[in-house]
Amino acid sequence: MQPLDDTGRASVNGALPTAPTGVAPAATHAPSAREHVGSHVRYAHQPIVDRAGKVVATELLFRWNSLDGGVGPELGTYATATVLANALLDGELLTGSTPAEHPIGDLLVNMDARTLMSPIAEAMTPDIGVIELLETVTLDAALTARIRDLHRRGYRFALDDLVSLDDPRWTLAPWVQFAKIDVLGRDAVELQALIRKAHQLGMAVIAEKVEDEAALLQLKRMGADYFQGYGVARPTTCAVRALPGCDSRVTGQLYLLAQAGVAEGSLALLAGRHPALVARLLRVQAIHAPQYMAVAESLSDVMVSLPQPVLLAWLAIFNIAAVHGRDRDLATLLHDQLSETRLSLRRDGGVRTPMDLERRSFQVCTQLLRMRLPRRHDGALQAHRGSSTVGAAGRAPLNAAA
Repeated sequence: MQPLDDTGRASVNGALPTAPTGVAPAATHAPSAREHVGSHVRYAHQPIVDRAGKVVATELLFRWNSLDGGVGPELGTYATATVLANALLDGELLTGSTPAEHPIGDLLVNMDARTLMSPIAEAMTPDIGVIELLETVTLDAALTARIRDLHRRGYRFALDDLVSLDDPRWTLAPWVQFAKIDVLGRDAVELQALIRKAHQLGMAVIAEKVEDEAALLQLKRMGADYFQGYGVARPTTCAVRALPGCDSRVTGQLYLLAQAGVAEGSLALLAGRHPALVARLLRVQAIHAPQYMAVAESLSDVMVSLPQPVLLAWLAIFNIAAVHGRDRDLATLLHDQLSETRLSLRRDGGVRTPMDLERRSFQVCTQLLRMRLPRRHDGALQAHRGSSTVGAAGRAPLNAAA
């Protein structure tokens, strides 16, 4: 992962992918045609610190890949899927080595109502971090039921951009752990009332848009628990080398089959023929099921190791953020080399059953990926958690106790 420079910007034509069935479509404010090609993809991150100044969490922020254009809540599912894919898969943010002086902690990611109701929400598992419910969220029975169900399964939530005591989202407090209070432009009386209400409802307070040291000290005196803003640290935009793009027909078919309940073994028969998909599924396993990486002998093993909702979530994300024109030549080369190897295995009689072929194919594919894809890290899994790792104690860096 490198800080952004001019070489990290896409520069040739591409096309905006279409979201799969059941997933909210991309924003009406479509990006430039350059957005989906070029060598790099981008995202930003901004730290959140505790009262002692220790980094305990990081908010992931969407950035266009090809330009520094406007970013807003209207981007919805497109922004959420893209920032997750760019940071966690292409950038390997959770599975690469992060220097001890740059801890990350829990991740916070924005979601609007449509994204929360879609399969994509399941990718933000509790061990990764916290779902931020945007200020655009309109409450209804279905949305509340979804939040309650995810909370029951351990998912964590924050209310984003709270500015008033009568925001309807306060009613979600029984299932929400954090209140992110937008402090910019609020006077001391307003801020104290907002902090008091959050604490009374059992939520820890993240003061966001803290502009300077004076504001930070004032908010500490008022009892805020965590802090984010230019007065703490500005967002950092990163450009990372993109994985090769996926075939939209294959990713769409894979998502629809998984949504219909097709077994992982059958899904692997389709996905295993496409190295760009295999590369992403291996990185998803590194995030969500690293304990099974050493024993996976086939792509079916990789997919079975993932909880079904998590697998479906990432397949939905692939359809939005992995269908692009980057490294198309490499994608074609990998696909052709794998196809030739599969034909050779059949011709030489080296495999007896379809599953034998898939296992051998998986081995060849992983070897090709190791040779052809650029190295980004030393393989130290989950080093990003630092000294406050989620481990035997089961305690996350960002605590809900106010």
